Amino acid sequence: MNMRYVSVSLWVAGLLLALLTPVFGSPTMVDITFRTCSLVVLAVSWNLMASAGLISLGHSAFFGLGGYAAILATNSAGTPFWLSLLGSLVAGAILGLGLALITGKMRGIYFAITTLAVSEGLRVIAVMLPDLTGGAKGAYLAPDNFPGAFTVNMAMGIAAVGTCLIAWAISRSRYHFAFRAMRANEGASQMLGIYPLKYRAAITAISGSVASLAGAVEVWHGGYIDPALAFDLHITITSQIAPILGGIYTLSGPVLGAVATTLIGDATRIGLGHIEGASLLVFGLILVGCVLYLPQGIRGGIAQFLDRRSKRSASTPMPADAGQR
Repeated sequence: MNMRYVSVSLWVAGLLLALLTPVFGSPTMVDITFRTCSLVVLAVSWNLMASAGLISLGHSAFFGLGGYAAILATNSAGTPFWLSLLGSLVAGAILGLGLALITGKMRGIYFAITTLAVSEGLRVIAVMLPDLTGGAKGAYLAPDNFPGAFTVNMAMGIAAVGTCLIAWAISRSRYHFAFRAMRANEGASQMLGIYPLKYRAAITAISGSVASLAGAVEVWHGGYIDPALAFDLHITITSQIAPILGGIYTLSGPVLGAVATTLIGDATRIGLGHIEGASLLVFGLILVGCVLYLPQGIRGGIAQFLDRRSKRSASTPMPADAGQR
């Protein structure tokens, strides 16, 4: 068995789980699947930007903007569920495009700090506009427009599958090689005929739009939003942890990392939640251990295990009478 067969099996299992759990799953399974799919969208979105050498510390900006775009469109204009999600996609794409144009040639820590500043700036704006956003008290979604829990849960599953398909399509296109060149050396990539700003604008717009979609569906799921919740740094941190834990710059790594992050978080919270701070401590130690002993993430660890297993099988001597049986 090689990594290709394992990857295909995991993709099929993940697809069925995301789309069938809202139909046949128990309430607990539906909740876990919803949160996992939400993190898959954010993790794949963050990994898309990272694949072009753009490290985001403010991914919560897209998440929060998508949430506010959905709730404001619905409460103010009575926008239906699916149209509000479309509006959030457009809002996230516009923010991503603007971020790419404003940052220009910024890279590394300078780009990362800029994204963090954008997220904090949007949080302050949301607080300072109480007539529009509800201010620090937040805003509730109009209950008359709620499409039903099943529709919302299914929408998040579709969003996760769609985001993975977008990442797969990019990995099969020439954009993938352009992003790799930019990540290695943006200056040298220009000598190959690559215009970095064009590709930077494209990937930030795509990444921002799908992250905003996750925020919009989360608002419909919870029915409430406020600046602290929408632009929480925890959103950005988990969006980074999942790809790093699963395997950064890979297609399946963010998905594996999202599943692992959700399960580890739930397990530590259930087992050690009665001890203040213990669950976070154990969760952090597990993540540090994974980073130290699985530098290529869970996907890399699986690939190494299968590779060693295949080499052992190939080196095992065949019995002398095996050909006579």
